[in-house]
Amino acid sequence: MSYEQEFLKDFEEWLQSQISINQMAMDSAKKVLEEDKDERAADAYIRYESKLDAYRFLQGKWSFWTTSLLKGLSLESLSNRHFYDTLL
Repeated sequence: MSYEQEFLKDFEEWLQSQISINQMAMDSAKKVLEEDKDERAADAYIRYESKLDAYRFLQGKWSFWTTSLLKGLSLESLSNRHFYDTLL
């Protein structure tokens, strides 16, 4: 496995683990908030929800990026700013 392929695999696994961790933390904070009406849990819930939204956004971008690689686009073409301008 090439260095690039290993990075792609590792990054995807890391991203998925962050989504899982933040989902569990958000669910736990919500449970504490509902049971104890703790304001700290409300703050934690908002933080975890924000992180989860950001990781899901990255996951969508990552999915597009890896799909583009599978279609035959090179890493160089994906890193080219002109490539992104044509998507808009």
